[in-house]
Amino acid sequence: MEDRKDILKTITRYAQSGEWPKVIKEYEKLLAMDPNDINIYNSIGEAYSKVGENRKAFEYFKKVLEDYQSKGNASKIMFLYKKISKLDPKKFDLDGKALHEKITKIVAAITLSDAQDHDNALPALRDAEKIDKNNADIQIRIGETCEKKDLIGEAAEAYTKAIRLLVEKGKKDEAIIIAKKVLVLDKENTDAMAMVADDLISRGNKEKAEEIFKDLLITLAEKEKIAEGRDIAKRAMDLNVEYGKQFYAYFLFKENKTDEAKKILEGVESLSVEEKVLLGKIYFKGCEYDKAKSIMMSLDPSIVNENIEILEVIGDSMLKMREYKHAAEYYLKALKILKANGSFDEAIIMANKVMNVETENVELHEIMAEIYMKKGMKVKIIDEYTKLAALYDKHGRSEDSAKIKQVLAKLKMI
Repeated sequence: MEDRKDILKTITRYAQSGEWPKVIKEYEKLLAMDPNDINIYNSIGEAYSKVGENRKAFEYFKKVLEDYQSKGNASKIMFLYKKISKLDPKKFDLDGKALHEKITKIVAAITLSDAQDHDNALPALRDAEKIDKNNADIQIRIGETCEKKDLIGEAAEAYTKAIRLLVEKGKKDEAIIIAKKVLVLDKENTDAMAMVADDLISRGNKEKAEEIFKDLLITLAEKEKIAEGRDIAKRAMDLNVEYGKQFYAYFLFKENKTDEAKKILEGVESLSVEEKVLLGKIYFKGCEYDKAKSIMMSLDPSIVNENIEILEVIGDSMLKMREYKHAAEYYLKALKILKANGSFDEAIIMANKVMNVETENVELHEIMAEIYMKKGMKVKIIDEYTKLAALYDKHGRSEDSAKIKQVLAKLKMI
């Protein structure tokens, strides 16, 4: 059996003398010895192109292309595209002709880009982008071209797409380089900020990175950019950044992926206040009302009694568990905070929750009378004072009842 080194020597000799059919036969021997060597497919494709066997060359190149694409080898893909574009597609099948046409357009766009022909390169690159949406090199070239044409917003957008593609392919170093370019154009670009924070961690500056991630995740949560927030929170979590798990669970919760969010938080040994609140909301959404109430009430009372959201979740959980009187107590606490903050419309909504479980609560109607007075809602004021007069009489508070009735009489005369 022939030795691999001997076959390669023979190939070199035949190639130097231009005997390409013999080169092909020798390469086929190597391919039989190692059917998975993609470099041999590439070499056979080149040899077939030398003898004008374009269709056969294309079939071998296509095998190489599939390998490069699966490995995300962008530089080699572009080099191969240029070789494929030079083939004559006349004898290709319909799929082959369509693929050849796409590749030719991409090569033309890259050629214009390399020539710095920005006016013609941009539309060509836009067409190439439609053909190959997952090509980071094309996005980078679009960004560079837009930047040269002072299309700053479009440049930042293209660079951001490139960052995402590079991150997906595990090309962190390349993504960081592009991220720094983006931040020159757009200082608040979230993808670029995340990459810079990632880079800071790798350089040992975790404290600064955590600050960036925290500010970034809060901003995304406030702007309700859920998908984007989820991806960046996942990256922060994987880097063991403080708040990473909390925000990842939060964005999953916002996407209604409650089981995934719950699993993450239940796996945390010591939950922060924010994580407990989030887990409580997750339990409530999953109809685990006893767990929701329990975890919320495990918080420090000073925190519970000052947080409208916590009070409402506890009240809602108690309502579901038919603990109506206790539910009313928590709703009433939330109502008082809303009134003190001047959030009268939200207070009215909360008051209706109290009303649903405890209709004859004197304090509720006193608060509502005050709110309607401040909102200048005369009909509602009369209604509340009428209810209060009856409740005062019922509870033996005759003096209070008399005062209310006097005010009522004056209101009805106005």
